[in-house]
Amino acid sequence: MNIELLLEALGQDGFHSGEVLAKQFNMSRAAISKWINKLRNAGYDIHSVPGKGYCFANYVQPFDQPLIRAKLADKLHLILSRETDSTNEDVKQCFKQTEFERILATTEKQTAGRGRRGRVWHSPYAQNIYFSLGLKLDLAISELSGLSLVVGLAIADLLKSKGVPIQLKWPNDIYLEGKKLGGILVELEGAFEPPCNVIIGTGLNVNMPQQAQAIDQAWQSLAEYTGKVINRTELLLELVDQLQLYLTQFCQNGMAEFVEKWPTYDLYHYQKVQLISGEQVTRGINLGINEQGGLRLLTDSGEVELNGGELSLRPE
Repeated sequence: MNIELLLEALGQDGFHSGEVLAKQFNMSRAAISKWINKLRNAGYDIHSVPGKGYCFANYVQPFDQPLIRAKLADKLHLILSRETDSTNEDVKQCFKQTEFERILATTEKQTAGRGRRGRVWHSPYAQNIYFSLGLKLDLAISELSGLSLVVGLAIADLLKSKGVPIQLKWPNDIYLEGKKLGGILVELEGAFEPPCNVIIGTGLNVNMPQQAQAIDQAWQSLAEYTGKVINRTELLLELVDQLQLYLTQFCQNGMAEFVEKWPTYDLYHYQKVQLISGEQVTRGINLGINEQGGLRLLTDSGEVELNGGELSLRPE
């Protein structure tokens, strides 16, 4: 059985009867049923209705790969997969093995997706968006420190234009209604001098239903908020275009305009917060960000500026 072809068949609109699938794959209906059960056990949300057949749950929306290629293949080297360990790792390997300067890796399912400090990122099949953008940027490392904030603002502005009131938590978390919607992981690969290989990984909860998951923090998805299933392909294409636009502005003009925009979305703007780094805790009032992407904090002893690294921002 070619699992890729079976998943592709199920990804087509409507129900697919066991009889039709059996003929298509030249096997018995019982064998098809066994493969469907194997997929379910592996975490694929497949529904079955007597007399109709099988289909994905309505919140499972596989990417339209031909459309993605048609829209982006002339701008980016594309790595499109059904399943991968990590899209960031896919881009890293591509940088090592090729001379491509602009790479996009996206997948239906990540098996080893992660956020900052190695946290696991839950990645069910064809429900959310997981992608990594790899770029060679002619900037020094010191000029890249605010990059995750620029990415967050690009996503926030796009979703705000769709009526979704996004909030951003420094340095790389995306929130909706005070709950986690997504995250950003920026990594550098290769020589640490210009031009730098920059990998921007993004995970965004799109169609994942609340009742289907067991995640150890409050989270939200776009479908839960809007009350409708989102077209993942269209959203991915819009996100990639928006990111490229904002990253071009960042490379040309630096952080100044993004510093001005940040308070619009800052989850804890002018609130009491604590910055945690290991055993060390710094408390104060969140004043926003500086032009290096660092957090400005008003403490009892005056204003201090702190950079990302392993810092964790929490409300006081």
